[in-house]
Amino acid sequence: MIILKSIWQKIHLIWLGRVLFFLLSTFLVIWVAMPRGHAYPFPFDLLDRLHDQLIKQRLTAYPEKRIVLVDIDEASLAQYGRWPWSRQQMAQLLQQLDQHYKVAHIGLDMIFPESSDLFGDQQIAQLAASGQLTLAQTFGFDRSQSMQVGQLSAAMPWADIPATQAFGFLANHPKLAAQAPCVGHIAITADPDGVVRHQSMLVKYQAKLYPAFAPVLLRCWLGQQGPLQASKGKIEWLEGLSGQQIVAEDGMAAIPFLRRTEAYIAIPASDILAGKADVALLQNRLVIVGSSALGLGDYVATILGGRTPGMLLHAQWLSKALDQLEQNKPVVAIGFVAIMAVWAVLLLGVVLLHRRNNALRLAWGFFVLMAWLLWLGNTRQEVGANTLAPLLGGVVLLILEGGLEWWYAQLGRRQLYLAFHQYVPPAIIDQLIGNNSQAIMLPHRAEITCLFADLQGYTGIAERLPPEELAHYTRHALMLLTQAVLDQQGTLDKYMGDALFAFWGAPVVQEDHASRALNAAMAMQQAVDKHNQSAAPDKQIKVHIGIQTGLVVVGDMGTPFRSTYTAIGDAVNVSARLQNLASLHNEKILVGEDTERQLLYSPLQLYGSVSLKGRRGVQQVYRLP
Repeated sequence: MIILKSIWQKIHLIWLGRVLFFLLSTFLVIWVAMPRGHAYPFPFDLLDRLHDQLIKQRLTAYPEKRIVLVDIDEASLAQYGRWPWSRQQMAQLLQQLDQHYKVAHIGLDMIFPESSDLFGDQQIAQLAASGQLTLAQTFGFDRSQSMQVGQLSAAMPWADIPATQAFGFLANHPKLAAQAPCVGHIAITADPDGVVRHQSMLVKYQAKLYPAFAPVLLRCWLGQQGPLQASKGKIEWLEGLSGQQIVAEDGMAAIPFLRRTEAYIAIPASDILAGKADVALLQNRLVIVGSSALGLGDYVATILGGRTPGMLLHAQWLSKALDQLEQNKPVVAIGFVAIMAVWAVLLLGVVLLHRRNNALRLAWGFFVLMAWLLWLGNTRQEVGANTLAPLLGGVVLLILEGGLEWWYAQLGRRQLYLAFHQYVPPAIIDQLIGNNSQAIMLPHRAEITCLFADLQGYTGIAERLPPEELAHYTRHALMLLTQAVLDQQGTLDKYMGDALFAFWGAPVVQEDHASRALNAAMAMQQAVDKHNQSAAPDKQIKVHIGIQTGLVVVGDMGTPFRSTYTAIGDAVNVSARLQNLASLHNEKILVGEDTERQLLYSPLQLYGSVSLKGRRGVQQVYRLP
């Protein structure tokens, strides 16, 4: 009974552990699934890296013909001189794009904090004042970056809109900034691992708002420069739902990587200056002027590579915005509710399958998570790193549940060992531990073969021996019988003075339990005969054995104070009666008819039909000659 109580306590304990693990993993999933505009802290930043791989699988190489990148590359520097170029040279590049190639709008991804040659600055300022050119400025988001260089421009009035707090800025010189209606910030913030995944879409500085470069470029091109609106975590850059963008509370948003680098048309600045570029590639296109030259340092690490030009980040945002406008569809991101619904489905399956084996529960979790990842890889909705929350929760739950199952299994193995190490040989214990079935301790019916053995002559010997010698002699005599039981992998139930009770067929099922019992009985006789050959006449003994097969109840039949694994039933009683009959008639081994029928080979002889105490009728009894 104490073992049953222990099993019940362990069941309660393991279910309590599972509930706690379910709650812990669910809270973790909720925390991860919340929308955010920045990287996860260690060690959850692994989700960002997994998200990078997911986004890479979604990238398309389909040509982006609406946007052209004009690159001040190494070849352009080699042809027109090292950086910085004169303002006259830059003005010529911008005017060539505007007048000769007739582009739709120009974005200049560089800052001129100091004035240079007057004529070149005037030309750039005139182009900016016309609304055909979007200039850049940047901000510092750390208190250590409190510099104030140049003059900020194109500020928006303060409004209750998610924005990133800035502490300093680097802008264009006053003569250039004062006349520019289109200026956007190009501030970039890398995650702790050095990879740029998010950008500030709106900066707040000294009670004013400053939008990002790409949205400003798009708004100026379309002539929509009215006040910004924001609601439910979205900024409305343009009129209509298709002009919205999802942002976090701090104004940060994930960079919408949609296309591979090779999908964009990149033209060297030297070809523009020389008039070699194809007009058809540039006319009525949005153009971003930037640099990929190593000396200029305008590149960052992204999922596209370790040296991604900054202008490519703006191009990615514009591609996403143009897609939305052309499709005239609102931006849709996989939300918190959808993520938690997937987690609920996974947990529900795990709970409903708790009575099945662990492999089935693991297969269910694997199926749900793989289906979710497959859908994430093909959906047109925005996929943030938070969509991987069910994957993290599943892995954590697997680790916790695996640890709990391991602990429970070890506890069960120890319980089985403690319960049976006094009853069965080591080989049977190993088999029980391998199966690790707690139900084996519960009382149940089983067909077994019972053996009662009694030593004749032991009592007289015990009366003559001193206590110390008697203890040694008793251990030796009982071991003669016990070793035969162990050799045949039987269950030693109990000693009763100079008698022994054992059985075969439980707790481990043995198809040849009858043969094993008979072999053990013959081994006992041989062991006693060998003992008598070397023993003094006054220390010689005899053993009388009774064997019977039948259906009995086996299991833990003890009390809360002592657990005992035993068998109860008619076969037990009959084997004891047969042993007593053997003692009365000086027979070595008497076997019941039910046992004799199950022997593949029987060396027995018919002893006769006898009537046993407590049983009606007679039964055939066999003897070993």
